[in-house]
Amino acid sequence: MGVCGLLLVSACSSGRNVSTQTVVGKSEPSPPPVIQAPPLEPLPSDSPLETIVEQRDPIELLLEQAWDLFKKGQTLFEGGEVQEARSYFQQALDTLKHSGFEFFLNPHLESAYYDLLGGIQELELQAWVNPAEIQPLSLVSPHFEEIDDLNLFAIQVDPHLRELAGQDLLKTRFDIPVVLNDDVLRLLNFYQNRGREIMEKGLKRSGRYVPLFREIFREEGVPLDLIYMAHVESHFKPNAYSRAKARGLWQFMLGTGKMYGLRQDWWIDERSDIVKSTHAAAQHLRDLYERFEDWHLAMAAYNAGSGRIDRVRRRYGKTLDYWTMVKRKMLPRETRSFVPSILAAVIIFRNPERYGFWVEPDPPLQFETIDLDEQVDLRVVAEEIDVQVADLFALNPELRRGITPFHDDDYKLKVPLGKADLLKKRLANLPKDRKVQVRHHKVKRGETLGLIAQRYRSSVTAIAQVNRIRNVHRLREGQDLLIPLAGGYSAASSARSVKPISQQLPATHIVRRRDSLSRIAVRYRVSIRDLLLWNNLEVDQIIHPGQRIRILDNSKSVAENSQRSGADR
Repeated sequence: MGVCGLLLVSACSSGRNVSTQTVVGKSEPSPPPVIQAPPLEPLPSDSPLETIVEQRDPIELLLEQAWDLFKKGQTLFEGGEVQEARSYFQQALDTLKHSGFEFFLNPHLESAYYDLLGGIQELELQAWVNPAEIQPLSLVSPHFEEIDDLNLFAIQVDPHLRELAGQDLLKTRFDIPVVLNDDVLRLLNFYQNRGREIMEKGLKRSGRYVPLFREIFREEGVPLDLIYMAHVESHFKPNAYSRAKARGLWQFMLGTGKMYGLRQDWWIDERSDIVKSTHAAAQHLRDLYERFEDWHLAMAAYNAGSGRIDRVRRRYGKTLDYWTMVKRKMLPRETRSFVPSILAAVIIFRNPERYGFWVEPDPPLQFETIDLDEQVDLRVVAEEIDVQVADLFALNPELRRGITPFHDDDYKLKVPLGKADLLKKRLANLPKDRKVQVRHHKVKRGETLGLIAQRYRSSVTAIAQVNRIRNVHRLREGQDLLIPLAGGYSAASSARSVKPISQQLPATHIVRRRDSLSRIAVRYRVSIRDLLLWNNLEVDQIIHPGQRIRILDNSKSVAENSQRSGADR
C-alpha cells in the first residue's frame, strides 16, 4: 500500500514548544468531515485511575520475585547444575507459600504456586524423558519490561535520528499507520543502543518465520507489517513463556488461545505451533481492528485486553485515540510502551541497514506435513529419516513431551522438505519395540500407584522412576503421570533402562542384628537416600531388628543378592 503523504502536525501558541509528530499511513481521496467531539472528562492529577497504574501491587511484586528465582533455577538446570537449580526452585515456591499473605486464601498466590510447581515438574520430566534433546521453555522477559525500568523519558531524542527516520518514512511504504513521535524515537534509540543485542538476535531469528508469516497474514487479510509484532512479543521464539503465563511466538494466554481454537493439554500446546498460532494471531488482530477501527488501538488491546480499552473509551469518550490514552496514563505502563515498541521494530525490520544493523537472517523453515495413525517419538522419527532431533523440535515446538499426541487424528507432524514419503514408508514397517508405549494419566481421588500400574500393566517402580516420585505412597489428586507400558518403546526408557516387570516388583528386607541402612543399600545396590525416601525414614533414624524395609529398585533378584551376601560373610 502506498504512502500518500507526510503530515507534519505542529503548533505555535503562547510561546510554548509543541512536539512534532509524523504520521505515515494510507491516504484517502478527500479528507473526512471534521466532527466536533464532546469535551473529554478531565483527568485530575490525583485520579485514582492514574494511581492504580503507577503503584505496584505487593502481590505482583511477590510473583515477579518468585518467577525471577525460577528463571535463575531454569538457567542452572539447563546448564547441568541440577542441585543448585533445585535450590532456586525451592526458594521460588517458598517465596509464595511463606509470604505472609494467607497463601491458601489468595487465589493469585495459590494459582502462581501451582504454575511454578508445574513448570518445575515439566523441566524435571523433560530432563528425564529426553535429557539431551528436549528443548526447555524459554522464560521471556519482554524487552518493554526493561524499558519500563529504564525510564524512557530520561532518554534524549536524537535530532539526527529524528531526521533519519523522517526521511525513511517518506521513502518506505507501510501498510499500517506509522507514527514518528518522541515515544517511538526513544524506542528506536533503545534498539540501537542498550537493546541492540535483542534486535540483532530478533533480526537473525526472524528469517526462519517471516516468509511463512507473510503468507498467513496475507491469507487472513491482515497488514503484513504486523508480523514484526512477534519480535516485541517473543523475540521470534516459539517456545517463549512469560511470567503472565502467555506462551509461544504470539504470546497467547490460555483463554484467548482456546477462543481461537488452539489446543492445550498434557501432550501438546498449540500456542507454540508456528502455523496455527500465527493464523490465530492474525485472526485476533483482525477481530480487534474490526472492533476498534484503529490499528494502534487494536495493538494496544492485543496487549492489555479489549475490555480495558472499552472501559477507558466508555468513561472518557469513544473518540479517544491510543496516543491520548498514553499521554493521560490511562493504560498500564507496559501497554504504553507496547505500540511504540512495535512501530520502532517495524521501522528497523523494514530497513535494518539504514539503522546500523547488518545481520544475515536465518534461512526460512521449509517443511511438509504427514498424518499419523499412532503416537511416535521425535527421536525415532529423526533416526528413521536421518535428520537432527533439534530440527524436528524446531518444526514442532508445540509437542510438550517430544511425542506426538495420543489418539489425535487431526494432528499433522511437520518434517523437513522431502522427508514425508520416506517417513510414511519407515513408520509402516516400524518394529514394535520402536513404537511408543507410553500413556498419560491424571491421578483421581483415592488412586494409588499400585492401582494405576495394574490398570496399565506397568509397574510401580517404572512409574515412580519416570515421574521422579519420591514417596510412592503419596499422590496428589490431579497430578499428571507418564506411564511407561511393558513390551514396547518407552520415551522414558532411553534415559534409564526400565527392567522387565518380573524384576520390578517391590522387595522387602527384614532387618537383622547389626544391619544398617548402609549395609542394606550395598546389599541391594541402591542408595541410602532411596531407602530413606521409600520408607519415610529420617537421616538419623535408628532401624530395629524385625523392621521391614521396602526395596523398590533392586538391580538383581533378592535370591541372588542373598547368595552374594552369604558368600561375603
